[in-house]
Amino acid sequence: MSIKVLVTGARAPVTLHLCRILKESGHEVYAADSVPYALTKSSASIQEYFLYPSPKFRTEDFVVELAEFIQVNKIDLLIPTCEESFFISKYKDAFSPYCEVFVGDFANMLLLHNKFDFIEYVEGLGFKTPETVKCSSAKVPDGEIVIKKVFSRFSDHVVFLHKNEYDPSLFDSLWIAQEKIDGVPYCSYGIARDGKLLAHSVYQTTFTAGIGATIAFSYSERKDIEHFVRTVVADLRFTGQISFDFIVNREDVAIPIECNPRATSGLHLFDYLAAGCFFPDAEITLYPDQETRMAISLALMAYGFDNWKRGRGFMRWLKTLFSYRDITWSLRDFKPFFYQFYSMYALWQESRKNGTTMIQQSTLDISWDEEDK
Repeated sequence: MSIKVLVTGARAPVTLHLCRILKESGHEVYAADSVPYALTKSSASIQEYFLYPSPKFRTEDFVVELAEFIQVNKIDLLIPTCEESFFISKYKDAFSPYCEVFVGDFANMLLLHNKFDFIEYVEGLGFKTPETVKCSSAKVPDGEIVIKKVFSRFSDHVVFLHKNEYDPSLFDSLWIAQEKIDGVPYCSYGIARDGKLLAHSVYQTTFTAGIGATIAFSYSERKDIEHFVRTVVADLRFTGQISFDFIVNREDVAIPIECNPRATSGLHLFDYLAAGCFFPDAEITLYPDQETRMAISLALMAYGFDNWKRGRGFMRWLKTLFSYRDITWSLRDFKPFFYQFYSMYALWQESRKNGTTMIQQSTLDISWDEEDK
């Protein structure tokens, strides 16, 4: 049965992918965001693009205008993808009378997003975690440590240093100090409803934009990571998209580091069959095809030199660039491939105007931080 679906966070490549698979599954798809240059705006997969006010800076207007759009267009299902998810979750009661809102409960969203609370929570479930303290604590872990903001994304507020270099006067209670674990970074992505995991992918982090945002993806089967995700999803009876970061240490143990209770690029590993996971009749857990290889090619090129400097290998990068399928390109929906250059240029212009990096600018108007609590 075809229904009307509104997907927010249209700036993200993962949102473009989601809109395409929903369209391919026969649904009428709308997209929305708070920037005029959102990538999905140019896609043939959507009926209409809706520009709403900034969830962060104009929250009340955002809620009112989004609810009005949902009513006028008789939307059946609202799926947030980026950090506007937190605002939609907090004000869910403004939207739920008119459509289903596919997002977690607000208390759970904050628990998972808060990097200190998340570690305490999974420790309580019995999982091994890195030693983690608030920077307001008198004692930080020994050896190499990672300093990061309690609320942050894409590793945009991360400092690596040794305990002996740590100066407590530079950080407050909104920062944590975490034991640095040597190993290989992995990420997971899942779709869940009422505590049941309906889709799950795992991928190793090799090439990134900046420190943390993965830009090339291939499926890796890790039963220990899947067990962890199933445990958290079931314990919280979670509904929505949910993603985790891990370090697989030298003993081959996957140690959870943080959670993103929203969409991440693991969705790119799924085809149109994943669209069914957003609906109530989904039952079994869907996994990606083992042979799927996807990349954000423009980001691979833009951040190539940074990755070579970090020792990730020119030849490996070159092979990835030419053998992984580009996420944006589609013969049936080719406009976003060309529009992405303008979108990146507009983002760069705004980052210069605001004195931010492009990664910081990409979430400036939607990020959920401590002051939004």
